[in-house]
Amino acid sequence: MRNRIFSMDNPKAAKAIAYGWLNAIQYMAPADLAGVGNLCPAATAGCRALCLGWHSGQAAMARGDEHNSTRASRVAKARRFMRDRAAYLADLVRATELAERKAAAMGLRLCVRLNGSTDISWERIRVMRGGVEHANLMAAFPRTQFTDYTKLASRFRRPLPSNYSLTYSRAEGRDNEALQLLVAGHNVAIVFRHKPRQWCGIAAIDGDAHDLRHLDPRGVVVALSPKGHKARRDVSGFII
Repeated sequence: MRNRIFSMDNPKAAKAIAYGWLNAIQYMAPADLAGVGNLCPAATAGCRALCLGWHSGQAAMARGDEHNSTRASRVAKARRFMRDRAAYLADLVRATELAERKAAAMGLRLCVRLNGSTDISWERIRVMRGGVEHANLMAAFPRTQFTDYTKLASRFRRPLPSNYSLTYSRAEGRDNEALQLLVAGHNVAIVFRHKPRQWCGIAAIDGDAHDLRHLDPRGVVVALSPKGHKARRDVSGFII
C-alpha cells in the first residue's frame, strides 16, 4: 500500500483498548484541502478552521498552511481516493482485513472509523472483496463495527448498515437541526468550553472517555472538549 490507511496508535485509538476494542481510524485531508473536491460537503467555517484532521496532533506540527509528512500523507490519500478509487478501495479492504487479524491476535474486537477527518457517505460506496461486489465496506465486513461522526443530517434519513453507527456533529448555526435529531433518538456530538450534564434539557455524556460511539446510549448529547490551540481560542460559535 502506498500510504498507511489506518491510524491505530494515536491517543484516541489507544483509549479503546481499555474497553476491549482495537480502534482503526482513517484520516484524509479534510474538505477541499487536497484540491480534488470537497470531502466534507456540510462543513461550516468554524468546522474547517478547527478541523482535528489538520490542526491537531502530528498534522498540527506545521506552520500555517505548510505541509508536514502527516498532512502530505493525508493529501495523497484523498487524491488517490478521488482519482484512483478502485485501487484505493482495494487497499482499504486489505487494510481492514489486516486490522481484523491484528484485533483477533490481541484478543480485541475491531472498530473502524472511516471518516477521521472527512465526511464521506461510505454506506453508498460499493467495494470488491474476494471477487464479490458488496454494497459497502460494512457489508463486506459484517463482523466489524464501523462508526463515524457526520454533519450530513440527510444520512440519518436513509437505512444504514446494522454495523455502522453514526453520530451527528453539531456546528455553529445548526442547533435546530441538532435538536431535531436528538428528539428523533439520534446522538449529537457537541464541543463545549466546559462540558455540561445536559444541553437543552437533554442528558449529556462524556465523549472524551473513548471514541467508541456505538457503545453510547441513544438520544444523548456527546459532550467533547476543545482539542488543539486554535479550538481553545474559537469565537465562531462552533464551540459552546
